[in-house]
Amino acid sequence: MIGICTQNKNLARGFTLIEMSIVLVIIGLIIGGILKGQEIIESSRQKNVITQIDAVRSAVNTFGDKYNALPGDYRLANTRVLAGLTPGDADGIIGAATGVTTLANLNSVTGGGDENPHFFNHLAAAELLSGTTIGGATTTFNDTSAFPATAIPGTGMTMAYGPHIPPANTNAARTSHWLRIHKNAGAGITQNVAGGAFTGKSLFQIDLKIDDGSAGNGSTRSAGVTSADCSTAYNALGNSQECVGYFELVK
Repeated sequence: MIGICTQNKNLARGFTLIEMSIVLVIIGLIIGGILKGQEIIESSRQKNVITQIDAVRSAVNTFGDKYNALPGDYRLANTRVLAGLTPGDADGIIGAATGVTTLANLNSVTGGGDENPHFFNHLAAAELLSGTTIGGATTTFNDTSAFPATAIPGTGMTMAYGPHIPPANTNAARTSHWLRIHKNAGAGITQNVAGGAFTGKSLFQIDLKIDDGSAGNGSTRSAGVTSADCSTAYNALGNSQECVGYFELVK
């Protein structure tokens, strides 16, 4: 009986402090590994986005050298690049046929006369850009769309010409061609808060890598949407995916 009672007492005893410490250390290592893994994934996505932006810029330069025109705006695209392409109006602006595409508005992006999707079509037809389909959908971002997807899930690129006017610094306004990265929002594409592609933290880090780290200056900027993470300045700790990235086509 004594032996049985001793055995039961041993079985019923709890963890020792050493055992608990070991368990906590293991849990900490697991959590640390998960967080580190997420950090590595985010860093990889940022590098991939930068690579994609550089690839588009390089493609535009090559297209210009070859055809002496801007993709999307090229008047002879259907006879010099690929039959069936929609030619541009050769006015030096990649925008809507009915007027300059503004940065704050995407209503004309899917219009047949808009040079925005044709910008990517011309590059793809010239075999300078992959990840897009000539004449593809204009309400999504994927391989079957006219608009290429980016490394950030659910997001892609559109093009616009117009003035970027920072809310807090109108002296830093700059009118240019901007490559925009934002979210595919359901049936269409939008660049409002719901269409944000980046967190304040991630867009700030990208801006630091390739420009000046300022949301309203330089060749890399935020959308200036009504978001605390990127409206007037980057929230370098912000984790809400509410920021639209603006990247000047030619720095």
